[in-house]
Amino acid sequence: MKKRLHLASMPAMRKMHFTFSFLLFFSLQAISQTVTGKLTNAEGKALANITVSVKGTSTGTFSNASGQYSITAGSTAVLLFSSVGFITQEIQVSGRNVIDVVLVAENRSLSEVVVTALGISKQSRGLGYAASNIKADELTINRTANPMNALQGKVAGVNISSLGTGPGGSSKIRIRGQSSISGNNSPLIVINGVPVDNSNFNSNAEPGGNVNGSSVGVKGGGVFSDGGDGLSSINPDDIENMTILKGAAAAALYGSRAKDGVIMITTKTRGKGKGIGVSYNLNYTNETPLDYTDYQTEYGQGEGGVRPTTVNPTSGQWSFGEKIAPGMTHTLYNTTGIPYVAQGSRIKEFYRHGQNLSNTITLSTGNEKGGFHLSLTNTDNKGIVPNNKFNRKGINLGFSYNLTEKLSFTGNMNYTNEKNTNPPNIANQDNSIPTTLMALANTMPLSVFNDNKYNALGNEYNYSRFTNRTNPYWILAEQFHNIKRDRIFGNVAVKYNLLSWLFVQGRFGQDYSSRDEDVNNFPTGQASRALVTGFANGIYTQESRRSRETNLDFLISANKKFGDFDATLTGGGNQLRRTLDVNNVQVTDFFVRGLYSVQNGRAKDPVYTLIEQGVNSLYASGEVSWNKTLYLNGTVRNDWFSTLSAANRSILYPSISGAYVFSENLTKFSWLNFGKLRLGYAEVGSDGDVAPYSGQLFYAVNANLIGNSSGTSVPVATSGNSIPNPNLKPSRVSETEVGLELKMFKNRVNLDVAVYKKITRDQIVQVQVSDASGFINTRINSGESSNKGFEVMLNLIPVQNKNFTWQFTANTSYNKTKVLSIITNTPNERITIGTHVFNGEVRHVVGQEMGQIAGFGYATDPTKGNQRIFQTNGLPLRTSGLVLFGSALPKWTGGFLNSFNYKGISLTVFIDYKLGNKMLSGTNFNAIRHGLHKNTLEGRTSGVIGNGVNPSGTTNTVVSPVQTYWEHLRTQQIIESVIYNGGYWKLRQISLGYDLTKYIPAKLPFKGVRIDLVANNVLILKKWVDNIDPETFGFGSDNQVGLESPGLPTTRGIGLNLNIKF
Repeated sequence: MKKRLHLASMPAMRKMHFTFSFLLFFSLQAISQTVTGKLTNAEGKALANITVSVKGTSTGTFSNASGQYSITAGSTAVLLFSSVGFITQEIQVSGRNVIDVVLVAENRSLSEVVVTALGISKQSRGLGYAASNIKADELTINRTANPMNALQGKVAGVNISSLGTGPGGSSKIRIRGQSSISGNNSPLIVINGVPVDNSNFNSNAEPGGNVNGSSVGVKGGGVFSDGGDGLSSINPDDIENMTILKGAAAAALYGSRAKDGVIMITTKTRGKGKGIGVSYNLNYTNETPLDYTDYQTEYGQGEGGVRPTTVNPTSGQWSFGEKIAPGMTHTLYNTTGIPYVAQGSRIKEFYRHGQNLSNTITLSTGNEKGGFHLSLTNTDNKGIVPNNKFNRKGINLGFSYNLTEKLSFTGNMNYTNEKNTNPPNIANQDNSIPTTLMALANTMPLSVFNDNKYNALGNEYNYSRFTNRTNPYWILAEQFHNIKRDRIFGNVAVKYNLLSWLFVQGRFGQDYSSRDEDVNNFPTGQASRALVTGFANGIYTQESRRSRETNLDFLISANKKFGDFDATLTGGGNQLRRTLDVNNVQVTDFFVRGLYSVQNGRAKDPVYTLIEQGVNSLYASGEVSWNKTLYLNGTVRNDWFSTLSAANRSILYPSISGAYVFSENLTKFSWLNFGKLRLGYAEVGSDGDVAPYSGQLFYAVNANLIGNSSGTSVPVATSGNSIPNPNLKPSRVSETEVGLELKMFKNRVNLDVAVYKKITRDQIVQVQVSDASGFINTRINSGESSNKGFEVMLNLIPVQNKNFTWQFTANTSYNKTKVLSIITNTPNERITIGTHVFNGEVRHVVGQEMGQIAGFGYATDPTKGNQRIFQTNGLPLRTSGLVLFGSALPKWTGGFLNSFNYKGISLTVFIDYKLGNKMLSGTNFNAIRHGLHKNTLEGRTSGVIGNGVNPSGTTNTVVSPVQTYWEHLRTQQIIESVIYNGGYWKLRQISLGYDLTKYIPAKLPFKGVRIDLVANNVLILKKWVDNIDPETFGFGSDNQVGLESPGLPTTRGIGLNLNIKF
């Protein structure tokens, strides 16, 4: 018994020992003294209500009206002196009893440094254009697979859309709207001053020549997935800061590449303190699929009001059967007696919870001469589709060092290895799991669906007369899609200070990517594909893609003071070279079933593509300021393009901007801490719409042979359908911007307003040519559009005291883009830029807002109060031609962020919105014509009598069978009933965090511990579209903006972020 007591007491003894040590530790800390002092500003004026606290504890006080304070603190403690409008100071007590402190005013506009074009750091005080600085915490705590998605709704004038296409998917970013008629509107991505490739592998984005990242699809059809973009390769833990250059004046030094703005990312190159620091960051998120469907459950599977009762029915996508009643059964596949009962949520039953786990270990060091930052990261994502997963491993190295007082170098290298397995097909009819699930008959159990995916021959078991509505479980079992990508990018820069006011810098950057992909586009046995005698049908594609972009630049800059004047002059040049090498082979019909390889295919279609292009550039900028009050900046850049003819390849881009800090002349207004007016004008452009070799006629050799006149088999060469135009030149953007910045009431009220007007000229437009030429079209410079808008950012600190701080930030932006001309400026001249997989299209129309959704509407009789007209068969009569239903581009975007901090506990609540845009919902199009939408309950018992008049103008009395009537969306191609307001209000994010550092005993190796709980996509506060989240689009191209087709359901993410510093 004694032995048992002894053993049982051992854990208790350890606990007592730990408790004693813990209490002793804090008792020693409690040996304290009273510290007093006076707080003043630089002019010697006493400062009241300054927060004085003991670092790492909850002890604190305030200074009184005379600036005096008194606080109890340990002899080795550190005191923190802080207040809005002043720089926080940390002072060691070191046994002193009296500590007087002079606080330095925090002029945020003077002290805040912004990374601008070419990676040049400037004080935001003198900027004559809009630039938004992003804190690293916005990207790390609220972590997403693509770091830009974390900023959704948080930056004025920046519209970010997470496409909901699965882990590793791309992000759609638009700065100040879209301006390109061709649909290429992506901003330039710059990392540490060097542009990088941001190619978009979203197959639902139409291929284009965007210089900032082309849209790349999969050859052979059947694949409509999202393979990600360049931004997804960046680990948020490696980002030091991010600056978004919005206007042309801000981005002009990048010339042809900057017409849609620039996102400047600066990565970490050194530790923040002396010695070696180690940190570990863990982020875990659980993603719950959200179901917004509100379908009818009164009538079940069937057509013509009859449920299926014979084997192998083909009504699996129709819910125009009988009224559901207890005890009813129906026949599905070859199984009888299946209960005729409305099923529950398809989304909750089929999709799984997604899981995202990210681990980053960082090693860093720094001293007065430099340091380094090394990180290792691993990200594992399980998508909500059961066979979809994504893994990314990465290593990042950043370094900086001052070899001498004059010579220094910096550099960074980032390597990532990505494996994307089975990215889901979306927004299409074939092979698309979401399309099938969202239109599946409401009494079809998914378990029956799964059990009957194969027929007796081992092929897909057909269940619908729409054979391309593939069984999702058959797709999971038979289709594979593997993407592997290795990417390494980085740069190194050497800087030499020739004089104290003059330096020269050289820099080289490279971005290399290796991407291998294989996919069985159409697996053998798919119901929608015809059988091939003697072979196993299907299509298989292999692709190997290698891309390289190099940038070599030099920079020389001088800064000199002349009394009250400060002048800076910078000049430099850049050489860009881009190479793309693609080997692609597609094979059809296989000798051995189930063996997907090139050798096993009967017919092979190999394609090799090599593209090389370059741009040479020279640029210069000059800035002069007077007495920290007036600032004037001008830039000029000249680009020479390899893609253009000699006569058009040289293009000059100028800019000029200025700022007036009027608060310097209004010092008598004590409430005004800072005030600035800014004005800028610039011209930039893009050759992104000019495809390489577009000015030359060349021939592509076809792999297949035909017999010539002598019977000899020879290859066939084709020159395409477009006549080359050597006179093409880049589009050109001119933009004017006016801005106002105010910081008031000790910087507790901050306001930034910008108004802009942007004109985009000489856009590339495709026009038809005479058939006699042997070609179909050519491209010319003609299109013109205008963007007008404003942005507002408001930051308030309503409450700030010893224990509690409340900060409120609101941003809103309004943008309206209008088409001024296409080929001519004739009103209503139009082009179609994208079509829906069902009915409807996107048009640009002269005199209208860009991105008009067009389609057939309901014909009305103006003499009868615009009542709808019904045909003699009782179906609605459609309009004589396609009508415009409005622009799909949101006019209003913004958000509201509330941040609370109570004794170190931080809480943020973020609401965002998009308003003023139309959408065509393909999901609801299917739901109506297949009998799932609640609108289709009308007429179930006795048919539908349309409310309106017949062609003769008398009241319509014709009864139309209910299924025939609601299928008019497809048979009559009418889309008006599925045009919705595409706007929304969302509770986007809630986060709760706490810094646990002060509770860590000194003997433990931790220097800091912080934990944050984060919820994303919490709640839709308001939407106008039925049955879906208005963000589930899946299309990455502006050519298909507003055309919704079934995509993955959006998810609600609940997770945590843990950061430990050693």
